[in-house]
Amino acid sequence: MYWYVLFVRTGREHRVEHLLKETLDNNVFMPFVPLLEVVFKKAGVVKKEVKPLFPSYVFIESELLCQQFIKRISTFIHLSSDIIRVLSYCDTEIAMRECEKQMILSLCNNDYCIESSVGIIEGSKIHIIEGPLKGLESVVKKVNRHKRQALIELEFMGDIRVVNVGLDIVEKIPS
Repeated sequence: MYWYVLFVRTGREHRVEHLLKETLDNNVFMPFVPLLEVVFKKAGVVKKEVKPLFPSYVFIESELLCQQFIKRISTFIHLSSDIIRVLSYCDTEIAMRECEKQMILSLCNNDYCIESSVGIIEGSKIHIIEGPLKGLESVVKKVNRHKRQALIELEFMGDIRVVNVGLDIVEKIPS
């Protein structure tokens, strides 16, 4: 299976995903928007919200090779005012690289959503005890305990993207 990425107008990700599901053959094209669970505090109440992991992008999983994919989807792209273009690596390769795909898949659940993780801080080291970041402490670049977020870097279509994922620190143990 290959992943292809469409660049769409901001805020129209779910609209494009729904349109693709209605219009295209679901056996060949499986569109989805990777999501991110965000935990925040508002008026003293902790709330969870789900938002797109990469705003302005819709992913399509397909078995079609690059040329076949472009041939089948190009008319749909030109007819839709919400889709801007198909992302590519230097105008040659349009399918997402396997290493990037596997990293995103390792963080996501079955609904392509990165859930919040739970961890502890021991001295100056972080230990994730639960969630998608468990065992991936090395990808965490920075922790903001007050906002319950961890800053991680993900490679996405050849670029490094900084993403704030949910991380609840339940305990801080001094060294």
